[in-house]
Amino acid sequence: MKLYTWNDILAILNGDSNENFPKTGISVGSFDGLHKGHRKLIGELIAAGRARGLSCGVVTFSRPLPGIKHSEDYMGDLSTLNQRLRLFEELGLDFAIIVDFDDSFASMMGTDFLSILLNVCNMELLAEGIDFRCGFKGATDAQAIRYWAEKNGVETVFVDPVYFREGTDEEERISSSYIRTMIQKGFFTTANELLERPYEIDIAQLRRAATENPPPLPGSQLLPPDGLYRTENEKHELVRLTIKDGKITELPDCDFVRFV
Repeated sequence: MKLYTWNDILAILNGDSNENFPKTGISVGSFDGLHKGHRKLIGELIAAGRARGLSCGVVTFSRPLPGIKHSEDYMGDLSTLNQRLRLFEELGLDFAIIVDFDDSFASMMGTDFLSILLNVCNMELLAEGIDFRCGFKGATDAQAIRYWAEKNGVETVFVDPVYFREGTDEEERISSSYIRTMIQKGFFTTANELLERPYEIDIAQLRRAATENPPPLPGSQLLPPDGLYRTENEKHELVRLTIKDGKITELPDCDFVRFV
């Protein structure tokens, strides 16, 4: 899977790079955790894109947008960027464009953003959730995107939310925020079902963050409640993880641990 930064895309736009994209299908989002809903969206992107002979990829963010826009009541990330990139590759995506969400990007109009994807990335297909919005203050909604896409010859695929039912007749929409609530309560069976994988803490990233100078930007993975946990490392070996006062007391000697 090939990686680009948003600065790489702007360099191509400004004529400062000779990089050429093939014809592409793209989806845009934070994709925090890569849960069942995200997997359905990416699956439909790849299916529609492959049918048209397109290279398929995503535009994602170095940190999930809720952690930037609503930092005062944000619980924590479900996945680090490295975890998401690994999962993107496992799902069969060809490329990922990583955006550092700053004031310049936030102030861009939605149609200008889409036009960059069209003109730089040769986008012929855009796949999104039905409630996707983009551009300054999220002003460009699905209706506006469909109008823009029709004018510019871009096919659109809008995917409905995915729901699940656990123990009652009521359905719950699968979302990153709901999974955060489950992990915060220590309900790993539900969280792992919705993620379609065990919840995983990126120990290697925590170790790097502890030694970085200057310190990294605010933001860290969500930890479950304080307690002693039985987890597994990448070698499927037992790792006892102690969380106290919202922190891991001692980082284990491994790259990650999974709450199995």
